[in-house]
Order: sequence, then structure tokens, then C-alpha cells
Amino acid sequence: MLLSISFFSLGEQEGVAVLSGVMLSAIFVSSSAWIFDSFKNAENRLFTKIFFFSTAVRFLLVLVFFGLLIGVTKIDEFYFTVSFIISYLCQSVTEMIFINKILQKE
Repeated sequence: MLLSISFFSLGEQEGVAVLSGVMLSAIFVSSSAWIFDSFKNAENRLFTKIFFFSTAVRFLLVLVFFGLLIGVTKIDEFYFTVSFIISYLCQSVTEMIFINKILQKE
């Protein structure tokens, strides 16, 4: 997050674009953690259904917000897209490691 704020030194548009991309991916991954935490004690089959269904729904919502941010606002598309992709990949890998560690403990 601190690194994304440093992009304001390049310019206001670039900083807003990077911060928006990081925040959008953070919302997606945070909602995944919330789903996991809410349903981790459910039966395995039910948990799997809920988790994958929520992943699809969240992905569609992220696409909608991604499109709205690029289409409606005047943020820098390049900085926004690159920061979103990098942040999303890093946070998703961290999420999978976290979930794997929790599942191995049980």
C-alpha cells in the first residue's frame, strides 16, 4: 500500500490509478477471506460449492467495477491495469498459501 502511494510522486493521475487498482484487488481478495472465514466449518462439499460460486460472482463483480473505472473515470488505464494485475496476483498467491496452511492444520 505504501508503495502504491509513492506513485503520487509521478503525478496525481498515476497515483490515483495505482491506488485504485490495488484497492480493487484488495477488495476482491478480502471478500474471499471473508467467505473462507464464514464457511470454513461447513461440510467440505458445501464449502467447496459456496467458495467456487462466490469466486465466480466476485470475479464478475470485479470485471464490472474494472470496466466502470476504466470507462467512466479518467484514470490512467495503463497504471490502473498493471497495478491491478500485479496486486491481484500477489494477493491471490498469498491467499492460497494462507488457505493451504489453515487446511493443513485441520
